[in-house]
Amino acid sequence: MSKNKWLAFWLLVACQFSVIGATAQTSYQLGVGATDILDTYLSQEKFHGEGTTFLSLSEHRGQKKLLQPNGEMLSVPKSWSSVIQHQIHLTSAKDRADHESLLEGAYNLYVGRYRAWQLWDDRLCLQAGGLADFGVGFIYNTRNSNNPAQARLGLQLMPSAIATWQFRLFGTSFTQKHGKASLRYEIDLPLVGLAFSPNYGQSYYEIFSQGNYDHNVVPTTFLSAPCFRQQLSLTHKITRSLAFSVGYLADYQQLHVNNLKQHVYCSHFMLGVAIKK
Repeated sequence: MSKNKWLAFWLLVACQFSVIGATAQTSYQLGVGATDILDTYLSQEKFHGEGTTFLSLSEHRGQKKLLQPNGEMLSVPKSWSSVIQHQIHLTSAKDRADHESLLEGAYNLYVGRYRAWQLWDDRLCLQAGGLADFGVGFIYNTRNSNNPAQARLGLQLMPSAIATWQFRLFGTSFTQKHGKASLRYEIDLPLVGLAFSPNYGQSYYEIFSQGNYDHNVVPTTFLSAPCFRQQLSLTHKITRSLAFSVGYLADYQQLHVNNLKQHVYCSHFMLGVAIKK
């Protein structure tokens, strides 16, 4: 398949379907972009390639009843919400000399809890809270005969913040259900966690066949695992049930433990649609 056909294929399937109710919203996104990889356990070289990311996000926010001065009951969102994100990432990368290649894959589960503040007649929503990030994955060097693969396994607690701004687009009224747009930005930073890593010069055979433990489960902080993750998305509501979204995902994962360094830097363009049911 040609490069243009691949691009057309990803643009077609990179969609975001959302179920938007009074208390819940679920989205599915697909994106492509550049990925940089370094793992000194496998090679001292840095690798660069193209990666694909699938991301789903579910947010649940309860409702509460407020009695109005006229005696009517009004439903308004509660201050706290729960968020679950599933992220799958796959990359094929090569070194600068095009002699070696890597295959990388990872799955991350993010579970979070946020406190929300509604401002400016509910046009701006600020959320602050935290995420628990459980990640598992691999990096495979296709040319290494000795220690060709590296496992990725970790758990992190991450402070997180979200800002969502709703506004008019193309001259539509803000009160109209059609034509609304929203801009959402999320940032996640590391705090503390645990990570699996072989020690410098230690083989997986020693760990799993001989049972030689050598600090292979390591506590991490924002100094030894300085990760950085941010999302930016723009969604435009075209009809009552259809919205188009474009976005950007930057996920920079780093680890420096047991005299080994590892990083996976992803910068991906996200594209999709949202469907209200």
